[in-house]
Amino acid sequence: MPDYSHLEPLFLTGLADYHVHCNFSIDAEGSIDDYCQAGLRRGLAEMCFTTHYDSNPAGKGADSFIRVDGKNTPATVDNLAPYVDAVAAAHDKYFSQGLAVTLGLEFGWYAGCEEEVQKLQDRYPIEYMMAGIHELDDLCFCCHNRFEACFSRYSVEEAVEKYAGDVCRAAASGLFRTIAHLDYLRKYGCEFYGERLEQLLLERSGDMFAALKDSETTLEINTSAMRKGLDGYFPGMAMANRARRAGVDIRYLGSDAHRPEDVAFDFDAAAALVNSSIVACED
Repeated sequence: MPDYSHLEPLFLTGLADYHVHCNFSIDAEGSIDDYCQAGLRRGLAEMCFTTHYDSNPAGKGADSFIRVDGKNTPATVDNLAPYVDAVAAAHDKYFSQGLAVTLGLEFGWYAGCEEEVQKLQDRYPIEYMMAGIHELDDLCFCCHNRFEACFSRYSVEEAVEKYAGDVCRAAASGLFRTIAHLDYLRKYGCEFYGERLEQLLLERSGDMFAALKDSETTLEINTSAMRKGLDGYFPGMAMANRARRAGVDIRYLGSDAHRPEDVAFDFDAAAALVNSSIVACED
């Protein structure tokens, strides 16, 4: 097992990282054990694994796979079982060491996905289901080799309208505890569209916040934006402040780690932006 002794412990202990991708996600590296060891070094109290589950049948160029035993396997309800079992085994292994391990999933939202989300929740004891808005009209906007093909089809106004509409629909479904990395369009959209994008997202935020509040869907502070070279987190500070004023609950911290060394990235600073110092999943 790799040595994570180089990771500095956090000064703020007792935190939870509720957005972690291990190598069941095809774009991540490192085993569940690797991440748990990194979490222990960081002083975390809890870690929630949220492997990607992308299954949009109309997805254009989407990677609709999970990795099982080193092989890319279609993302299906049945094929998710090894991941669920592995997270349960990690909980049993690490709980006595002071780290609670929680089963989560980042489901790639698409129109008409509700039936499959419900099947997953009926089949498995998923404690934390996030909606990841990664596409506009079935085109990925968050991959470095795909965002231009997506964004070139839309004006900045159209892109924001489509993204905000999907956030509202995902929240209104009532199937998700959290919308992942709100204002994720910024990842490559700021580069493609310029400053106008952020202003339009703020202008459209009222409808998103109303849908979130009405459905009691929460938000996370996702620190990965800083690793992508952006200012602040997802959502940005102005968006987060508006969410609070609108009564939206910002409850979780997520590193969106895709490598063990990213676990709890910048949590010392980010912890002040959530509604409690211990960001744990509630029944």
